Amino acid sequence: MSTVSSLDSVGYCGLVCAICRRSDDGCPGCRSGGGNIHCFQRTCCEGKRLDGCWQCIDFPCNQGYFAADEWRGLCLACVQGIRLYGVEGFISRARRRFGDMVAYEDFRFKDAGAIRQML
Repeated sequence: MSTVSSLDSVGYCGLVCAICRRSDDGCPGCRSGGGNIHCFQRTCCEGKRLDGCWQCIDFPCNQGYFAADEWRGLCLACVQGIRLYGVEGFISRARRRFGDMVAYEDFRFKDAGAIRQML
């Protein structure tokens, strides 16, 4: 089992990239050059020099994943989890709940409250 314990393991949107099923397909996560280079959360955080949306005073905005009904609940819950538990604490909770791999697609269209209960 690999150790996930750094900011590099978390996307700007709050998803834990290192346990994402897509990492097995070769996606290294957005901080390591993977993912969509035009992702709103990525470009916004990089422009504001933030580690992630959890540091933004405008969170939650209605842009990017926070505007898309498909991913809004998941990303909101993840960012809220990081705000509550910190990056390391959130990674630990996600790993305890999901192990080494999670298919984030399974969480599409769920609201943030339901996802927070899962974590």
